[in-house]
Amino acid sequence: MDARSSMRPSRPQTVPELVERAENFTFNANIPFKHWARTAETLYQEVCLYILDATFALSDGDFGRAYVMLYRYSVLLLNCLPKHPQYKDAEHQRTYRSLCRRLDRVLEDLEQLKPEIKHTYEEWERMRPPSSEQRRNTKAPASTYTDFAARDPTLSGSARILDASEHQDLAVDLAQKELRRRDTARRATREARIPKEQSLMRLHSDRWGNSLRTAARDVDLQDQMEAARRILDSPSTISDVDATARTSPPSDFVPHHYNYPSISKSRPVTYERSDSQTSATSTTKPSRPPKELDDRSSQRGALVSNRNPPEIPRKIALDSYQPLIPTRPSPGPADIETPSAPARPPKATIDTPIVPKKERLTFKPGAYLENGDPIRSIFLPRALRRAFLEVAEKNTREGLEMCGILCGSPVNNALFVRCLVIPDQRCTSDTCETENESALFDYCISEDLLVLGWIHTHPTQTCFMSSRDLHTQAGYQIMMPESVAIVCAPKFTPSYGIFRLTNPPGLDHILNCNHTETFHQHPIDNLYRGAEQPEGHVYESDKLPFYVHDLRTK
Repeated sequence: MDARSSMRPSRPQTVPELVERAENFTFNANIPFKHWARTAETLYQEVCLYILDATFALSDGDFGRAYVMLYRYSVLLLNCLPKHPQYKDAEHQRTYRSLCRRLDRVLEDLEQLKPEIKHTYEEWERMRPPSSEQRRNTKAPASTYTDFAARDPTLSGSARILDASEHQDLAVDLAQKELRRRDTARRATREARIPKEQSLMRLHSDRWGNSLRTAARDVDLQDQMEAARRILDSPSTISDVDATARTSPPSDFVPHHYNYPSISKSRPVTYERSDSQTSATSTTKPSRPPKELDDRSSQRGALVSNRNPPEIPRKIALDSYQPLIPTRPSPGPADIETPSAPARPPKATIDTPIVPKKERLTFKPGAYLENGDPIRSIFLPRALRRAFLEVAEKNTREGLEMCGILCGSPVNNALFVRCLVIPDQRCTSDTCETENESALFDYCISEDLLVLGWIHTHPTQTCFMSSRDLHTQAGYQIMMPESVAIVCAPKFTPSYGIFRLTNPPGLDHILNCNHTETFHQHPIDNLYRGAEQPEGHVYESDKLPFYVHDLRTK
C-alpha cells in the first residue's frame, strides 16, 4: 500500500452512520453502576475538551466524534442506566440526577450538530473527483487502513493526517503549546469567577451552530471595540464615523446594554478675593489690550496703535480671479509656503474582522483493536514510572501493592498523560482498591483531565496481569478503549509492562465473568497484550512534562 495514499482523509460519515457507531456498545449489568456513571461523565468531559482543542471552530472530524460521544451519553442515561440492578440505590440515584442535569443541553447540541455534519458530507460529495467513483467500483480489495479510517470520524473531511510514530517530537511540542493555552484560559476563567458550567454553556453557543461557518458574526465584543478604535485613531475619519453613528443601525446589529458612570456637570472655578478687589471690579472695567494686526508688519514685531478700522479691500473681478491653492499642486517651494489640506481618505466602515481558518492537523490512530475500532496514541512521560516508584517505596518495602491514576488530555487526536494522581486506597500484599473516587473525579473535572489508565506495583510477584488486575482494567477500558495498565515489578525482570485487554476476546470475556474470588482461572488465553510501541499505541517521551498530585487523606 502506498504510504502517501494512507494519509488521505476518508469519506465523512453521515448522521445515520454516526448513530450506528454510537449505539455499537454492549451494556453489561455485571459492571458496577459507578463505572457506567464514570463512563458517561468521561464522555461529556471529552466532548468539552475537544471543543477546547479547536482554536477558532470545531473542525469537520470533531463534529463527528462529538456527535458520537454525545449520542452515546444520551443512550446511557435514557436507555441503559435505569435498567441497571443498582439503579435504585440512594447514592446512585444522586449520581444519576446529577448526570441528567446536562441532558437537555446534550440533546440541543445534537440537533445543532446535525446540519454541520450534513453540510460536511455534501461538501465532500461536491468536491470529490470523478475518478474516485471509478476506484470505488473496482473489485480490488481495499487496504486495511482505508477500511479502519472510514470508521473513524476524526479522520474524515479535510485534514492533514500525520503518523505519530514518525512525528513524536512534533506531537509533544504541539501538545505542550496547546495545553499551555488551555491552562491560561482556565486561569482567566477562575480569576473572573465564572462558573465552569456557565463557561461551557457559553462555549457551546459560541462554537456550535450556523455561526461556525460565518465567523464574522461570531466575534466577541472586545474584537469589535479594537476594530473601532483603530478606525477612530485617524482624525480625518471622525466626522465620517459620527455621521455613520447618526444613521440607523444595520439589520444584524445586536444591541448591548451597559451602565455607564454618571459625570457631574462642570462648573466655573471661583476664587476668593479681598473686599477692595471686589469693589474695584464692580465699578471699573480693565482696558482692552491693543490688537495685533495679522500682516507682514506683525512679523517685524511692530504693534498697531491706530484703533481705526482697516480699509475695505478692493474688489476683484470674477473673470480675473485666480484660486490661491491649485487643484493639482505640483511639487516645489510653493507647496511648502502654501500648505494644502490633505486629501480625505476613503470612507471607512466598521467591519468585524474575519477570523482566519486554522489548518486542521490530526494524528492517525496509534493502533486498532481486534474488532477494527481505532484507538488513539498515548504519549507517556518516561520519568513517570520512577516518580511513582518513589511514592510507593514505603509500601514496596512492606510488601504492599500501591496504585496511581494516569490522567491527561486529548490534543490533535492523541492522548497525553500529564498528571499522576495518588488516590485514597486500601492496600494488601495482593490487591489495591481505590476509595473515595468522587474526590478523584472532582479533581479531574476541575483540571480538565481524563482518566487514561492506571499504574500499580507487584512487590512480591512478577510483571503480569493477575485475574484481579484484568477485572480492574475492564472497568477502565469500558470507559475509554485506549486505557492502559502499567505493572511495576521492581524485584524481577522485566521490571515493568504496559498492557491492555484484547477486544475481542479479552474484554467481553472479563465482563461476563462472574467469579468473585481474588484469584481465579479463565478458560481462554489471549486475554491481554502489550500496548507499547511498536506493536501497541503507547509512546514514551522524555520531553513530556508531568506532575504528581496526592489525594490521600490517610
